[in-house]
Amino acid sequence: MANYHFSNGCSFSAKKKNNSCHQWLASYYGIKQDQTINLGKGGRGNDRIVQTTMQFFYNNPERMKDTTVSIGWTTPYRWDFILKTKQEGAYVIRGANKDFDWQWQTFHLAKADPPEPGRFFLQYGIEERGMDLELTHAVKLYTQILTLQYFFKAHNIPYVMYHALTNDCPVDNVNGIDRPQLKNLRDQIDQKHFFHFDSSESVQEKIKMQLANRSSPEHRYSHNEDYCQSHFEYVAKHGLGKAPNDAHPNPAGHERWGKLLYKFTQANGLFPN
Repeated sequence: MANYHFSNGCSFSAKKKNNSCHQWLASYYGIKQDQTINLGKGGRGNDRIVQTTMQFFYNNPERMKDTTVSIGWTTPYRWDFILKTKQEGAYVIRGANKDFDWQWQTFHLAKADPPEPGRFFLQYGIEERGMDLELTHAVKLYTQILTLQYFFKAHNIPYVMYHALTNDCPVDNVNGIDRPQLKNLRDQIDQKHFFHFDSSESVQEKIKMQLANRSSPEHRYSHNEDYCQSHFEYVAKHGLGKAPNDAHPNPAGHERWGKLLYKFTQANGLFPN
């Protein structure tokens, strides 16, 4: 049985006054709140998730033996950078977070009118250099997922992953061009450890048809009745946002998603009881 639970992600994962979904997941395994480590940060991206997760375990190697992990991936449209020093200027200071003595800044490239320097990056990369942003984001996301997947497996750390925000990355076709190498990369992701990985309607329907015939109520509940590809989609579908203009989960939105994660880890034997 694990003594601690570690989690990381964006604002959907960040520690709240009321338990986050990660804390609910840990509680079902008898792990108390003061035995949970939550490094979730609002507005940050997946690069920070990867680096701070690995750095935590390198800094605390004893936790590799008695800790379970849950990771909520955010949108790949957030690009993280490490700053050389604390910089002056409202944009940098306002968005900066400090983890392990490194100060992070994030460009939000999905915004219609991103602030500087994200706007400059998009103009230079796409208009002047011909960058394929959609393909770049897909490769980045799948590589980030695989980096932590192989890290956890190498150190025998029990883990589960899911999409906090919806993954709309393409599978094997980008802008009308077949990209079989992208599918090959994507197929390396261990979906036994990834709660509701796929987003395409055909894959969702296939999963529903397969699992509807199984006798396990955990499978029917977690995959069929409430199938949503991300925590964001689940909150929107069930009206569990904090407010009409705030899509972040309310306490019930955290508790119910945590229960789904628990059922998934139980069904797949991911965490020690």
